[in-house]
Amino acid sequence: MDARAEQYGHAPMALGAVLRRLFLRAPVFLPLLTVVGALLSSWFWSLSVLAVLLAVGLRLWRIGLACLLCGALAWLQQEYQQGTTADLQAQLATHDVVEVSGTVVRELRNGCIIDADYSGARIVVRGDNATWRQGSRVLLKAEASTPRPALVHGMFDAARWMKQQGIAADLQLVKGEYQGMSPFSWAAVCGVASAVRESLAQRIMPPGTEEDARRQVLCALVLGDKSRAEEETMLDFRRGGCLHAFAVSGLHVGLLAGILWFILRKCRVGVQVSRVIVLVVCGGYVVMTGFSVPAVRAFMMMALVLIGNMLHRRVSLLNIWSLVAMLILLMQPYQIYNAGFQLSFVVYAAICAGARLALRETPWFGPDDYIPYRIRTVGERRFSAFELAVRGTVIISLWAWLVSLPITMAQFHTLNAHSFITNIIITPMLPLVMSSGLAAMILGSVPWLGPMLTQLALYSAQSLISLVALCGGLPAAYLPAQIPQPTERIALLSTGYGESACQLGNGGLLIASGNGQTARFNVEPAIFHSGFTPSALLLPRPSARRAEMAAVLTATWPQLQVLDADKLAGKTTLQTSAGSFCIYAPPADLPRTPMDNVAPIVAWQRAQSRVLYVGDASLLSFENLPESERRADVLILGMNQRMPVADAELILATGASTIILLPSASKLFPDTQVLAPAEVLRMPVRPSIHYLD
Repeated sequence: MDARAEQYGHAPMALGAVLRRLFLRAPVFLPLLTVVGALLSSWFWSLSVLAVLLAVGLRLWRIGLACLLCGALAWLQQEYQQGTTADLQAQLATHDVVEVSGTVVRELRNGCIIDADYSGARIVVRGDNATWRQGSRVLLKAEASTPRPALVHGMFDAARWMKQQGIAADLQLVKGEYQGMSPFSWAAVCGVASAVRESLAQRIMPPGTEEDARRQVLCALVLGDKSRAEEETMLDFRRGGCLHAFAVSGLHVGLLAGILWFILRKCRVGVQVSRVIVLVVCGGYVVMTGFSVPAVRAFMMMALVLIGNMLHRRVSLLNIWSLVAMLILLMQPYQIYNAGFQLSFVVYAAICAGARLALRETPWFGPDDYIPYRIRTVGERRFSAFELAVRGTVIISLWAWLVSLPITMAQFHTLNAHSFITNIIITPMLPLVMSSGLAAMILGSVPWLGPMLTQLALYSAQSLISLVALCGGLPAAYLPAQIPQPTERIALLSTGYGESACQLGNGGLLIASGNGQTARFNVEPAIFHSGFTPSALLLPRPSARRAEMAAVLTATWPQLQVLDADKLAGKTTLQTSAGSFCIYAPPADLPRTPMDNVAPIVAWQRAQSRVLYVGDASLLSFENLPESERRADVLILGMNQRMPVADAELILATGASTIILLPSASKLFPDTQVLAPAEVLRMPVRPSIHYLD
């Protein structure tokens, strides 16, 4: 009994000694926990309390004091930002138009982000004339604008994006005045760096080559300029789970540092001089590429490691990781909600853990592990190094994928099932693509050598695109973080301006009209993130831009069968996993103008009910149906411009117990009581989504 008590009595002492040694080697880790708990509030305060109690319990008094000071500083910084936001919101509530002066800190596609002078609040200003460069001083008049809410989880949420960027308000520009560049601000430095990046990007992508996907990838990988990449180019990278290659991150900074270090050492430059050159070049690269948080994290950690080595100090990666994260959060508390910040630090920690595990793992293949390294032949040593590289790449990629899954599911509501395979495949190619791209950018104008380097860069970029497209096209490569919808569920989507889309059953028929923008920003994300997988697409209206919509949707669902209403005749039967669909084309003698006359009628027989989609079809098309085919339990109505289906008796004769009025039919029945006893659902004109079982 005494021996057992003595054994269990020493266990806490051993654990305390291990923790004490760990926190003495990484004294910033506990203060980081305190900062995270203070910023997230709610029950996360327990992290702050736990960190302080651990420091006190282990008699680490200085670390405990640092926890209290850092937590208080983070809380005060966050309270100050929330106070400035509240003041600005109060001013917007009492004034239709506000006057704001400030400095542009970031350029957007249709606006800019400004740091206001009077309160330090960060605001986003939108408008066709809000085209000022980064670092510009502006005086503007603007009115409050309500961010458009996300229709479903996974679609772009403007309010959430503003929170992640620390933006206090969304304003619509009324009048703006440029007041020159701000000479003594960090935004001005970033503005100059942005201009340099634009100049360098033109070397990779000369005028007339903007549609070349290879050059778009090179601009993104070398300079982090993904604004030049088209959506179609990024789609395969998104589906493959390697879209991080399009944003400057620790990957880019690490590759640049590794390439530069290799060149300097081959040129026999001293170690200390090489470290200084790498620091200076990588620092300028981070500023030039936009000063993103992942790149800043990578550079600060690399700088601390190199400076520690130069000073012959022992370096703790955990302590450096904690210090960099805490400094960023103390300066910009809103980064705690940013997906880039979360992925950068969490994935880096997973990479370090995976590397440590890979070194301890028994070799998978190669020479006998019991043969001492010093007596191995040159071939055996090289084969052993190759085995370690393969083992490390697989384990690190798998760890990074597993750790990033919860974050990507929470932030983007998507799941990349094969992303770790894609990253394993493209990892050896990224140094080649980036080094050849850098060489082509710097030496592209040199006779003979420049064209050769450019062709090498383009060939390597094309190989990378092909591999990513292959991995992104694998089954279940890109999935919504959403339970699939039932087979018989209907999704009704208002896309704005009276337009709409309708998904009849999961695995069934998608009826949609519009252009590529409508498909990309409304139809595709709403249907995808709702958990639907359409088998066929019906384009009910002829349009010069309907091919754009079909191209966007078939890129997401390659198996999608496209049906053009303008080319249908008579009765077409479509069999899908959701059931049988009958598509009735309008009568052959019906004039094809207006274009609504081309709209067909769709009948879907479900297990327990029948759905009749009339949409914007003409009254003549409806009357042309046999009476037995007009029967419906659910009737979906739009409005034909000249001959709408507007007779209440004719509608009620279908026997429908549920009648849905699409946005185009918003004025068809001002008084829905005439359709009693049927239940009537009126879809709003504004963007919205509604599900029906």
